[in-house]
Amino acid sequence: MPILTGRITSWDAQRGFGHVEADGHSHFLHHRDFAERHKAPEVGDAVIFSLGSDRKGRSCAVHARHQNDGGRLSGAAIVLLALLLIAPGLAAMRLGPRDGLWFSLVWQALISALTWFLYYDDKRRARQDAWRAPEKSLHLFELVGGWPGAFLAQRQLRHKVSKLGFE
Repeated sequence: MPILTGRITSWDAQRGFGHVEADGHSHFLHHRDFAERHKAPEVGDAVIFSLGSDRKGRSCAVHARHQNDGGRLSGAAIVLLALLLIAPGLAAMRLGPRDGLWFSLVWQALISALTWFLYYDDKRRARQDAWRAPEKSLHLFELVGGWPGAFLAQRQLRHKVSKLGFE
């Protein structure tokens, strides 16, 4: 099945369906045909989908997902992250000499970036039904200092946010 990218041209939120236009053709799209339901569909949303057919044999969009379904960092999340970073920052300044402070800051930035990338890669693999990173690995990177990267990834990528046992 070819993968198409289009935009939602009409959407009836009450009835849960609309149309998506791709390659000059309009295709029926039902809310149940979204593979991931992170946000409510709206007119103008970019959607990735495959072509399928309904019970009557008509062409329709299936296995749809929003092209950019990432979460947004709310002001509250940014404030919370800043507050969570205050204590480790103060401890690093108090306990470490000047050279140790720079090492600590560089380590924190690198391990956080690596942890964010691991979440990104795991999300990509989840969408492809490929081999996934074990949760123990993600937790290990969080434990050795990558928790700010994990915090951001969970919110930006909407990955590992619906599984209560993970956090």
